[in-house]
Amino acid sequence: MGIKKTLGLGVASAALGLSLIGGGTFAYFSDTATSTATFAAGTLDLNSDPSVIVNIANLKPGDTVKKDFKLKNDGTLDIGSIILKTKYNVNDVGGNNNGVDLGKFIKVKFLQNKDKSGNIIPDIVVYETTLSELQNLTPDLVEKVPFLGSEASGIKAGTSDTFTVKFEFVEDNKDQNIFQQDTLTLTWDFFGKQGRGTDY
Repeated sequence: MGIKKTLGLGVASAALGLSLIGGGTFAYFSDTATSTATFAAGTLDLNSDPSVIVNIANLKPGDTVKKDFKLKNDGTLDIGSIILKTKYNVNDVGGNNNGVDLGKFIKVKFLQNKDKSGNIIPDIVVYETTLSELQNLTPDLVEKVPFLGSEASGIKAGTSDTFTVKFEFVEDNKDQNIFQQDTLTLTWDFFGKQGRGTDY
């Protein structure tokens, strides 16, 4: 075989080898795995029972009225705190109050929250103030009572807390005729806040 043919076959073989390298296929093992995540938010559902706090006519200085409340957590998440916000409006029927606020003469006594205190002695006053002062405060109604507590602060999902409030029309041993026929409309808003986050 001549040298030209030998070189020609060598070049052809090299070209064929390069084409096999460039256009060839290779088999390999493979596998895949998939992960999914679902984040479903829970609910806070706070309800108060009764919805009407007090509806009493013909009050006079020295009168008191005691009212039980139940705050219920109908949601799926624990409530960490319940903040009370107070608003009231006085209707001065006679127009002779001369700027004297009837809210300063309505005392609010928060009695023990039996669920939080575990104390069976009735009518223990935990805190007292007037409506006038209370409208500038934001107390937590379901906070554990220090040193007496049997239940943690807040309200667990699906449970409730019962607490008692006593209202008193304060008698100051002075002429209080300016309040005759006056009415005071009180609104309490209960704001439930979630508890601390959980490490899952």
